[in-house]
Amino acid sequence: MQVSVEQTSELGRKLTIQVPTDKVETEIVSRLNSLKGRVKIDGFRPGKIPLNVVRKRFGAQVRQEVMADQMQASYQEAVLKEKLRPASSPSIETQEAKEGKDLTFTASFDVYPEFELCDLSHLEVDVQVSEVTDKVVDNALDKMRKQRMNWSETESVAENGHRVTMNFVGKLGDEEFEGGKAEDFVLELGEGRMIPGFEEEVIGLKADDAKTFNLKFPKDYGNEKLAGQEATFDIEVKKVEAGELPELDEEFAKSFGLTGSIDELKVELRKSLQNELDQQILSNSKQAVMKVLSENNELTLPESMVTQEIAALREQTKQSMSAESEIDLPDSLFEENAKDRVKLGLIIGEIAVKQELQVDQQTVAQRIQMMAQQYADPQQVIQYYSSNNQARAQIESLVMEEQVVDWVLSQVNKVEKNAAFEDIVKPR
Repeated sequence: MQVSVEQTSELGRKLTIQVPTDKVETEIVSRLNSLKGRVKIDGFRPGKIPLNVVRKRFGAQVRQEVMADQMQASYQEAVLKEKLRPASSPSIETQEAKEGKDLTFTASFDVYPEFELCDLSHLEVDVQVSEVTDKVVDNALDKMRKQRMNWSETESVAENGHRVTMNFVGKLGDEEFEGGKAEDFVLELGEGRMIPGFEEEVIGLKADDAKTFNLKFPKDYGNEKLAGQEATFDIEVKKVEAGELPELDEEFAKSFGLTGSIDELKVELRKSLQNELDQQILSNSKQAVMKVLSENNELTLPESMVTQEIAALREQTKQSMSAESEIDLPDSLFEENAKDRVKLGLIIGEIAVKQELQVDQQTVAQRIQMMAQQYADPQQVIQYYSSNNQARAQIESLVMEEQVVDWVLSQVNKVEKNAAFEDIVKPR
């Protein structure tokens, strides 16, 4: 086998590979002889079919199969021989393959960039420090009580803290705008769910009251067609409800599956909040580390990897959109994000190789176990990740990222930043 390498770009490589015809023809004959004992052709006894007859019937198909196998095997051999690290699947082009002529083809691909990781010892990474205080637990307990508020109709006028059920219609001029109409809409006053000024117009109304008023949408409103526009709203109040918080008693604790002790509920709540805090600090630390790695390492990105990442991001975006029609999403929409992800992936991979990091399978199992607890049948989820290598690889990738983050944090100068629980764990 003859191999030549051409550098087509900084990371682009083109292999020209020539496989001797004798090797190809020998394999073809071997496969045809193997077929003689297995195929059935009218007029011949099994195993007694002449080779020339088998060749005439199956020769073209066998030749194509042998050529494909030889190209794949020769490509892998050439890559090892030339000590190349392909970053993408090759683009294969074959010359016209005639019987008796050597098999010649080219394989074009990108290779992984070679780069030196930056010196981490001179870099700083901010790491948040916080705690779950009694006040944090009490605030969470208050939110849990509000979620289980006992509501009852009242004849009094609506005020902050009341729940109002209404119909409303919003118009721009004389035309209703999309999303501006609702029936039996439930609004808890004081929560700030509506555009500024809407709740104030509802306060003071009671059941069966109707009202028309004008409001201007904020200039930074998410819908560009409505941003900064003045709209007219017609509302009709159907009922006003006052809420009563449930008592912090055994009944309340039992509603969360506990034995009935408020102290026990607080202990479990603190554990849950601590876990949420730890996970968010880990996530923030990971983002800080990734930012430092990206800003302090320069490397050329394989174009093929960026292209593949753009395609993946486009597909994710399309799947998350509810639009039925095909929407043309240009590459430019995803290019920067794709480059960032490819760059960080290469840096993480380089650190893992240089530091000989291995995925901690115990951590992977724990992560899958935690995820499984969120489902009705945890064992089924665990079995899914055990039998699906691709799904498990995604979890392993996340765990490896965390191991890299831990290693980076052990090398840089960590600057601890005290922060309140509420500033780290944003309310959902």
